[in-house]
Amino acid sequence: MNTLLKLAAQPRRNPGASFVAFVRDRHSEDVVQRFAQEQNFTQALVKVGRIDDAIDHLTKMARSPAVLLIDVSATPMPLSELARLAAVCEPSVSVIVIGETNDVGLYRNLLELGVQDYLVKPLTLELLQRSFGGNTQGKSARQSRTGKVIGFAGTRGGVGVTTVAAGLARHLAMVAHRRIAYVDMNLHGGAANTLLGLKSNNGLLDVLRDADRLDPQFVERSLVAHDDRLFVLSAELPYGETFEPQERALADLLERLKPHFHYILLDLPGHGHALTHTALAEVQLLYLLADPSIHSAREVLRFTRYLDGVDRAPSMSVLLNVPNASQRGHLNTSDFAVAIGRNVLLELPFDGAVLATAENLGEPIAPGKSRFGDAIQVLADGLSGRPSAPAPRWYKSLLQKRRR
Repeated sequence: MNTLLKLAAQPRRNPGASFVAFVRDRHSEDVVQRFAQEQNFTQALVKVGRIDDAIDHLTKMARSPAVLLIDVSATPMPLSELARLAAVCEPSVSVIVIGETNDVGLYRNLLELGVQDYLVKPLTLELLQRSFGGNTQGKSARQSRTGKVIGFAGTRGGVGVTTVAAGLARHLAMVAHRRIAYVDMNLHGGAANTLLGLKSNNGLLDVLRDADRLDPQFVERSLVAHDDRLFVLSAELPYGETFEPQERALADLLERLKPHFHYILLDLPGHGHALTHTALAEVQLLYLLADPSIHSAREVLRFTRYLDGVDRAPSMSVLLNVPNASQRGHLNTSDFAVAIGRNVLLELPFDGAVLATAENLGEPIAPGKSRFGDAIQVLADGLSGRPSAPAPRWYKSLLQKRRR
């Protein structure tokens, strides 16, 4: 059975409710239940539970609710607990927090986290109605959380840009339970769809061509779903044809995507491509893939100088990938770092047979079974803030060897 048939046969996550509430006492549960009925939510879930219960429930939902009501009473560290909760919610979720302490400092800190409102117990229908202001979708000018745009570029062909980007996208979606939009910006057909076991629907061309029609439904129809948390935008423009998008098309597309995804990963074409230049003004973090060669070191320096002239240039981290088994003639990590004048964030080891098989079958590269997969997990943990597992012995040995 091929990969696409396997995906179709998998059970879908529970789509869940548009209004979800986890409170700490039966009185609050009763008040919120009555409020949900009064507001005529099409779907509502109200339970007595802690933040851990809410996190467990949200990770099992296909989509986050439009509104989340969460009770932090008797929670020793509400801000850090809410940060954990935010990691499993789509950025567009409107969060209302309930507590027992009438604390202005806490209220301000919650607003900085993107919380819509803070309600002090005892909870009443009037208090909830005033907080929602008659808008049952919970939209507010205070809502500030949006997804992070991350770019991936390479110093030369074959350094593994798409392999790393696709591996990271899969890990963030499947293991870290983040919602991911992967945009393969090679308009003539990149490798992302092959790595993910998908076919392109030319959705990227559609949304870039008709930027004036970028309503949420149009964008959603253009995405190809890998599963409930990973979605892909790509194109396969015929060879010999060219395409020039409207000036603001990419920026407008990213603005449409950011409220609904934790991360938007941009797999960038070559440095001289017009779309790459446009994308870099929208990217917040850029991973530059290099191999341990003099040419890559020179290209890192060239790219650094190039970014100096970009408005709103992203923060850049260098990833060192070893795309083949031969180490002969390669620079060691210390010399490479000296040559580029900056530290290497992460080294990704050669794992040829595993990577080739995974690409041909469109299957994930699992940590624990692959040295490359372990390195992707390290990268994902650093990005998402998850506690990192101890590095395996082989990885420590590799770092010691490469730094000699």
